[in-house]
Amino acid sequence: MVQLKTRGDRALPSRNGKPTLFEKGAIMKHLTIASAFVLVAGLSLLAIASARQLSFPMHAVGSSGESGTATIAKNSDGKLVVTVTLTGEPSGASQPAHIHPGTCDKLDPVPKAVLSNVVDGKSVTTLPAPATPMTGARSIVVHKGSGADMSTYVACGEIPSP
Repeated sequence: MVQLKTRGDRALPSRNGKPTLFEKGAIMKHLTIASAFVLVAGLSLLAIASARQLSFPMHAVGSSGESGTATIAKNSDGKLVVTVTLTGEPSGASQPAHIHPGTCDKLDPVPKAVLSNVVDGKSVTTLPAPATPMTGARSIVVHKGSGADMSTYVACGEIPSP
């Protein structure tokens, strides 16, 4: 049974004479923590879409020697333009690129978005802005090639929070 306990001119809920979460001010603390969790969990390409441009490094994986930058920008139509620029790509290569869930150290092998192949060191892809937030870490991954080479990553960049 909840009883009201007074403190000054305010009535505060009390249970069995012990202070409740409300009385200790912990509810606001829990709401703040929960709000922060929702904010962090909701970061995604949708959040990036609200920013004008976000650039981050693409790091070589293993001994590939391929590195560079990736940029995600919002165009005038509200779509996302993903640009990957790499140096060190083998001459004549056409390397698949994707957005994968996870970090470069712990990737989900199933991509969430397919980007244009990296050819002559560059890939430019226009994507619709996501209708719903994608939660969790996301990374852009460039693969050595198609078929059997798809499982070999040559470059990876973690999409930072905007």
